[in-house]
Amino acid sequence: MEHCLCFWLFLILSSICFLLVDANHDHLHTQRVTPLRGERTDVYSNNGKRSNKTLLPDKVLILDVDNCLYCESEIQRISGNGIEKQIIQNTHEFGKKMLNLTHEECDKMYQQYGSTVEGIRHKLLSEGLTDHCVHEILQNYYTFVYDRIDMTCLVILPDRGETLVNTGYNHAYSRSRQKFIRDMLQSIPYPIYFASNSPRQHVLRVLSATGLQNVDYHGLLTPDTIDIGDGIGTDGQVVHYPTKFQPGEFFRTLLDQYGPERLFLIDDSKTNVQKAQEVGIQGIVVNHSNNDGGVTLEEALSTFAGHVEHDMFSGSVLAEERYQFSDVKYLESKYHVDMEAINPIVWDKMIDRLVSATSTPQGGEYVRIVDIGAGLLSMLDLMIVGVKEKRPLIERMTSGSVLHYIAYESNENLLGAIDNRVRSLGFVSVNKTDERKDEHEYILNGKVTVRLLVRVKDFTREKLRINERPHVILGCCFADLFDPNELVASVVQFMNYYTGVVEESEVQTPQEILLYFPITFSGTTQFVTPHPFEMGVDGTVIPSDTLAFRLYSQNLIEQNGHNLDPTRLIEAFQNIGASLLEKGQSVWHIDPFQNAYLWKTMLHFFRNSAAFEILKSNLDSVGWLKRAERAGSPIRVMNQDLLFSLQLPFTKKFLSNRISENFQRADDDTVEKIVFIAPYKVGKNVKQLQDNHLGPNQVEVKAICSLISSGTELKIFKGLFDEARLDVNIKGMAEETIKYPLTYGYSLVGIVTRCGSGVVDSESIMGKLVFTFSPHSSRVIVDRNTVHIVPDGISAEDAMFLPSVETAVSIVHDANIRVGERVSVYGQGLIGLLITGILSRHQTCLSHSSVGTVTTFDTISDRLAMSSAMGATQALLPLSAKDAGPFDVSIEVSGNARALQAAIDSTQDGGRIIVGSWYGNSEIQLKLGIDFHRSHKTIKTSQVSTIPAELSALWSKDKRFKLSWELVRLLKPSHLITRWLSLDYAQEAYELLDSGKEIAVSFRYKK
Repeated sequence: MEHCLCFWLFLILSSICFLLVDANHDHLHTQRVTPLRGERTDVYSNNGKRSNKTLLPDKVLILDVDNCLYCESEIQRISGNGIEKQIIQNTHEFGKKMLNLTHEECDKMYQQYGSTVEGIRHKLLSEGLTDHCVHEILQNYYTFVYDRIDMTCLVILPDRGETLVNTGYNHAYSRSRQKFIRDMLQSIPYPIYFASNSPRQHVLRVLSATGLQNVDYHGLLTPDTIDIGDGIGTDGQVVHYPTKFQPGEFFRTLLDQYGPERLFLIDDSKTNVQKAQEVGIQGIVVNHSNNDGGVTLEEALSTFAGHVEHDMFSGSVLAEERYQFSDVKYLESKYHVDMEAINPIVWDKMIDRLVSATSTPQGGEYVRIVDIGAGLLSMLDLMIVGVKEKRPLIERMTSGSVLHYIAYESNENLLGAIDNRVRSLGFVSVNKTDERKDEHEYILNGKVTVRLLVRVKDFTREKLRINERPHVILGCCFADLFDPNELVASVVQFMNYYTGVVEESEVQTPQEILLYFPITFSGTTQFVTPHPFEMGVDGTVIPSDTLAFRLYSQNLIEQNGHNLDPTRLIEAFQNIGASLLEKGQSVWHIDPFQNAYLWKTMLHFFRNSAAFEILKSNLDSVGWLKRAERAGSPIRVMNQDLLFSLQLPFTKKFLSNRISENFQRADDDTVEKIVFIAPYKVGKNVKQLQDNHLGPNQVEVKAICSLISSGTELKIFKGLFDEARLDVNIKGMAEETIKYPLTYGYSLVGIVTRCGSGVVDSESIMGKLVFTFSPHSSRVIVDRNTVHIVPDGISAEDAMFLPSVETAVSIVHDANIRVGERVSVYGQGLIGLLITGILSRHQTCLSHSSVGTVTTFDTISDRLAMSSAMGATQALLPLSAKDAGPFDVSIEVSGNARALQAAIDSTQDGGRIIVGSWYGNSEIQLKLGIDFHRSHKTIKTSQVSTIPAELSALWSKDKRFKLSWELVRLLKPSHLITRWLSLDYAQEAYELLDSGKEIAVSFRYKK
């Protein structure tokens, strides 16, 4: 009793001192509150909120708080402080002042009991203190330890994931982690309880600081909100402020209400999980470093939601489904897929340009390449060994040359694999006297000496020396991980781009720097045989693969900060003066057998990113994942390879070239044009153009680019036409007939270079960017009133799509689609894709299979991928038409009679079929039997040349042009171009388009 009185006196004095220091602090509430449901008063409810989640759930989530909802080591690294760090410090201080405990004794209690407070309870009980004394000491412990914690370190935790290494494999990890976790918790359709050994007020503060305050949770389980009635625990001992170390008492309400078999605990403490398992609660151990058998919180939530197969009891993945992400194995598994995917045209362009810039008459070139996202040095491998048609760089270099390759890779975990890779290529390590842990040097001797420097650093925090300026900066599977403007800023800062005027002889530096970004993800993923919407268990809706993968891309953009629009990257580099030299598709083909680990890794990404987005859309995420596993379809990922040229600024040569450019004439007096000679035969015609050819009301337009029509123009190339006027509505074509030889084309954009004497606005239009309905030609002379000035903010590359967009608009108008109607589009060539883009912005409900969907069909996978990017709800092979239909409206723009038959068959009774195709002079046979006769279906043709009578009161050509320009601005259709060529390759251009290998082909003219 004497011991208890002395202890009480000490506690009172300490409490008075503490209250004087922290008098204004809002103290912990210990009063019991009304629970969410039932008669017990041992679970704190979420401010009286009632969840709309089921009262009899299949499972219940119990989620730990400290070092589970946030990563303690991460916030300590960034802020220098941490929540658990403060808890430990305050606990040590309390233990020393109040109980005469050393730091080591406090830490031992934590290790033995899962929390220090539990150890203190056992110590006090073993010393024979009364229940009242134990209760008051524990109450003072919670007040002393938790009321003084500063939560600022949680608030300032950046939302950008600075610690992540950008080497192409981190996109399953959210760069906006707290928002992602909040969204995950909000989408879970089961009751959620937060459970902590910390007091209720502390938990509420953590939830507030981490942005999780408004998560729809059922209640809190904390020591100060749990009342076990008579105070006697299951072991017969008195229990005050029970913790997870007494699972029977701590979880009693949930055990009684739901039963142990429905309860799942996610906790960062193995001890807590093991204790919970003693009463039948299943558990997963969270370990933010993903080591020692634990998983990340995101993976744990995915497991609870059913997205990941997992053995809850052991904390390890089921043996037969065993998969564990490894950065090394992932990079190794995608090596061959990368090498196959890299676009050979862009690769050759880069090598040709590099060799041309570095070659010297005497030989012995010196080439420096900097790889800013090196991974396992796959690009170095390509430079030295090559793959199939992609010849290695060193094969093009002369004897005695030197290739200096500087590789930046910030992930130390890859160093062992990097060392193995370079040694397998024949490199030997170079011993340096000033050896640094973050730099590793190798050399490969031969006809060309290759010097390799591996820097274990993040390039965004580095600057190259002036004498290290490279000829090439490259990043494979890299550029899409950044905001485009941030990447450009990082690159120019890294290479000291703006350093003032220097003489070329002062440093060994190139005049041109090539920026090469192969395998830049463009946002579209697909299964080779895509599935439509399906009905799942209990009436749930399994999304189409197209929609599911769009949600996956949405997650990468919103949660990870990725850029999946290569045109934004192109614009960002062009804004600093870079020129796009070449771009081309680079498609990943991932076979589930030949590329088994990579295929499983992609599914791993889908589970942890796409699945919760699907769940948030009220769709069946588990059903979609199971279908994907069951089907085992190959995966295609659409990427682009980009090659830029960036002139080194502020050299005297650069400045003099810029000055001389201002005085150069636009071009010479020749004109090049395309002539259709015979079926499947085109040629280039070159002739002199005299000044007297310009009439008083005419203007001369110097072409920048022109677009090949994949409809009418391709029919002319193939000879599938009858003699008729070219176009009754375009001046200059109305009087011409379609017969060989002829020039044709109607999508040309250029600059006005001359005006006739009678052009009244000649001063205002000189030098303007204009569109004209003219054949493919390097220079055209047209009447002023046929020229359309391109609106500000629209590029030449986008502007040449004006006729195609207008055609798509006219077809959509003729279809007269109502909001909520299910629409199908047969054919995803250029016009079909533009229709899809317009409709996807017109329809309002894209998450359910029965209303407002846009379903597209094509036989070519690349077109289906682009269709998904344009907004299709489901992009399918024609064999899926029966399962995906019926449709209210079907639009046929494939030019294939079989597609027209499929469109008729898949349209429901009373529906409309719009025929936008021109079938040339081919005979068309359709089956229009008794079913069609009784169906009241309407077949309507659509053609852009005139405004239909029923629309003429409201629409004019001028009004439709204005709308088309706005849609050009919105859609930015130049991203549909898959091949740029000069007129020298006209024959190849038409053959490629005819073969279906390209979606859109454009001619680019000499400057």
